[in-house]
Amino acid sequence: MKNQSELQFEREVIDYLTRIGDVKQWEYVEEIKTTEQLWENFKRIIEQNNRARLEGELSRTEFNQVKKIISNLETPYQAGQFLYGVNGVSEIEVDLDNGKHVFLMIFDQTQVGAGNTVYQVVNQIERPKIIDGKPNRRFDVTLLINGLPILQIELKKALHSTTESLNQMEQYIAEKQYSGIFSTLQILIAMTPHDIRYMANTPRESFNRAFAFQWQEEENAHPIRSWQTFTDKVLSIPMAHDLATRFMVLDGTKNKESIKVMRPYQVYATKRVLEKVQKFDFCYDDGKLGYIWHTTGSGKTITSFKTAWLASRLSNVEKVVFLVDRIALTNQTSDAYQAYDPVASFEGKTGVVSDTANISDLHRKLTKKSDKNIIVTSIQKMSRYVSRESFQPINKNILFIVDEAHRSTGDGNAENEGMLESIRKSIPNAAWVGYTGTPKFPETKEIFGELLHAYTIKEAIADRNVLGFNVEFKETIEPPKDVTEEDIDDNIRASVYDVSPEHVELVVKDIFDNWHKRSNDKKYNALFTVHVGGNKASTPRAMEYFDKFQEENAKRPKKERLKVAVSFSADTSNSVRQLKTNENLHRAIKHYNTLFKTAFDMTSVKDYTDDLARRLNKTADDGNYLDLVIVVDQLLTGFDAPEMNTLYIDRTLKGGNLIQAYSRTNRMHDFIAKPSGIVVNYRWPTQNEYEMNKAFATYSNRESAAEQQSLDVLKQENQEAGIISKPFKAVEQEMKDVVQKLSNLTDEFQQLPRSEKDQDKLFDMLKEYNRLISQLKQYTTNEKDPENSGYENPEDFYESVGITEEEEVILTTVIAGELKERRAKREDIDISQVNLSMVHVHDVTINYDYLVELIAKMADEVHAGEMEKASSTREEIHIEIAKSENEKEKSKMRTFVSKIFTKEFVFDRYPAPRDVESMNQAMEQAQSDSNIKQITHFIRTWGLDNSIMPKDLAQLVKKHRLGEEDMDKQGELTNMMNNAKADYPSIASPEVANLNWVRYRIQFRKAFYEMADEIKKGE
Repeated sequence: MKNQSELQFEREVIDYLTRIGDVKQWEYVEEIKTTEQLWENFKRIIEQNNRARLEGELSRTEFNQVKKIISNLETPYQAGQFLYGVNGVSEIEVDLDNGKHVFLMIFDQTQVGAGNTVYQVVNQIERPKIIDGKPNRRFDVTLLINGLPILQIELKKALHSTTESLNQMEQYIAEKQYSGIFSTLQILIAMTPHDIRYMANTPRESFNRAFAFQWQEEENAHPIRSWQTFTDKVLSIPMAHDLATRFMVLDGTKNKESIKVMRPYQVYATKRVLEKVQKFDFCYDDGKLGYIWHTTGSGKTITSFKTAWLASRLSNVEKVVFLVDRIALTNQTSDAYQAYDPVASFEGKTGVVSDTANISDLHRKLTKKSDKNIIVTSIQKMSRYVSRESFQPINKNILFIVDEAHRSTGDGNAENEGMLESIRKSIPNAAWVGYTGTPKFPETKEIFGELLHAYTIKEAIADRNVLGFNVEFKETIEPPKDVTEEDIDDNIRASVYDVSPEHVELVVKDIFDNWHKRSNDKKYNALFTVHVGGNKASTPRAMEYFDKFQEENAKRPKKERLKVAVSFSADTSNSVRQLKTNENLHRAIKHYNTLFKTAFDMTSVKDYTDDLARRLNKTADDGNYLDLVIVVDQLLTGFDAPEMNTLYIDRTLKGGNLIQAYSRTNRMHDFIAKPSGIVVNYRWPTQNEYEMNKAFATYSNRESAAEQQSLDVLKQENQEAGIISKPFKAVEQEMKDVVQKLSNLTDEFQQLPRSEKDQDKLFDMLKEYNRLISQLKQYTTNEKDPENSGYENPEDFYESVGITEEEEVILTTVIAGELKERRAKREDIDISQVNLSMVHVHDVTINYDYLVELIAKMADEVHAGEMEKASSTREEIHIEIAKSENEKEKSKMRTFVSKIFTKEFVFDRYPAPRDVESMNQAMEQAQSDSNIKQITHFIRTWGLDNSIMPKDLAQLVKKHRLGEEDMDKQGELTNMMNNAKADYPSIASPEVANLNWVRYRIQFRKAFYEMADEIKKGE
């Protein structure tokens, strides 16, 4: 049962929900406590909202048709499609008893916060178990819209964490509790008085706490901590309804169907644009609606899609055109938009999003009336269209949404320079809004108008929506002294780096020598961008690097070799460079074909580039991936690869281009294994470090007012904001502090703390330990900041952070393992759901030969009666067993060791066997003997001697699944009890023999499953 203080908090929340802002909001329906009562309530609301279609109440037969439709929703995605319905109206088809056929309205999105929509709050809903062996459940607070559960809140009182609530909801998903009438749940909310997280409902396999978001203040993106403020801003009507419908994205990506709830900054930005569009006068206004500045990696595609989708439904908008800045991105964006289209694939509909095959197709889609009123096309195609002599002004209200708007500002190098202006002149009455992660100041504002909403890289890193950066500036060859700004800018001039073979050699050597660390033991891969100055071709330099990598691969053992590819565009310029460029590209493709057994050539360069991108972002179907791709400019913008963590740079980058390139590495993946994006610069170390810090300062400041400051000041500000990593020594000191706290909590790494409060502290501290260890292991040696490598100098590394190797093993295996077991038991969840996977300085694995030697030694000591020695050996055995990551294996081995120690199992001969195979056979024999003993004891205790043989009962138990009541599907247990009914009063154990028949049956089932579970745990 929930304790009194938690129930009190629950009542406070419910009371507040009914009167948010002192206005009547959610109606509390106290009497609803069961699933059946929820169905009855839903039935009444349907009848009330469909009076014109019904002559009276729905009969049981009629309502059962409704119940079946709802109950058959198997995933949150299907539920989202159902709730959205067709054009925002969800209906259910019912055959009435009188022979009539009607469509009953369930949801109408035009009536959000108005009309017939009913908003209710219920609590403590009783949910009987769905899966045998699982307990009945009771949900905290449920918000109903038109009688259907849409938002679920699980509460914890102060001093508890939202993680506990999230764990609880994950457990409910695993137990299939969000089924039946709860199939329609869209949003899950974990709430304590001072921390609130919300996330989209999801199947168990996709449950990820990283997607449980906090709400934020609009002005400064600060998280909202107070539950009352969260309730005001998010759970008020109509906002709660909007969040579960208008601001929910149905992602229909094949095999990955899911629902995504928008983050606060995405909602704020979308609202701002829609407000602007609604007020826009397409006949007279200048078309500059403004721009959205959301940092790279923060989900601009979802934000822009929702804007396009919702704007396309406004009465004053006839067409929405989404302009991408490169032809290559058209398909990618169109595919994403079509996947997000809630109409597509629902009841045979094709959706409203379309791309454009050619200019004629574009003309047709812009000018003809059609349901497909969201058009995805490239700025190049649109520019060619309006430049045709036959072009006629379009007399329609068109909203243009421009992706990567910073590239449309005409910076002298952009391929699309001037295109945007020519389109605007040709379609003067259109409305324009830009989306960018790196606006140009002040050009973006001049072209699109005012800044509508900002979410900077600093804010995204603080929210853990993207990672910060660990940046290195390596010195290879000595650069010239007293250089000017123009000397270091390879967009202007060539430099010594461009022509030095020694530089290439040293760069390649550094990449190979530090690959293990930077890639976190080959978990992640990398991109390498090369550019030479003085307006010379960069592709020869890219190939020089490519050849040097192949040369180095040939020298190294197979396990150290890297799969390297190079990518650049084919040359069609008819210049003197064309032949050489294309010969180089052909050579690179041939090498790639050898690596991956592909068959690309110069007629399929686009397919080659697409395949290469899939192998870099690890989505290739055959699971064969690249380690490193060398590029000039490709893939430096718009390329998302969560499993790429490193960018190598042999060029100069500034401002927005630098942020765009760096941001290829900082997509969230695994916060422990990938604590930051890694960037390694190989030229002009001092100058490039300044340019980096200047760029981060500019793009972290909403006012974009970064003044000219010294490198030290910029660097310190960026480190404090978490944008760039602190130096190794600073992180090492953090690690020392954490290790000391862990030592204090565990009595110098000896034991688990006794109090639950200290165990919770330890749990959080171990997560911090994991993060810091992973971060420290990925630093490379730097002359200015020498470090102790966990890979190369483990002894010094241990000493530097204040722990010994033996203490680390005990902490990360024995103590962490016991902590997971305690937490699983306390929260009544499976141990696999406890989110604590330890990082080790060395990979910790069981030495099975050593373990067998220890078990045999203990067996000999027990046999000789030397129990003190045996006890000491048993401690060593438990430390070795704890190194296993397999909970089932650990449990099985511990049970075997316990049986040897208590003399329950005795070897046939002594000394005990020392080989792994013999010990495994002994372990299986011990388990089998123990099972038969338990089964025989059960038969005698319950008076089954004349009902079933031990071997037959053992066969039945073999079919049992741990934790489930699954042994009476064909009446197996019932038959066993009936056969024993006459005998048990005379032959069962005394305490069982005295039970009456009703009590016997109840206690028998309970005892049987306890015995069967015990046997399964041992196996």
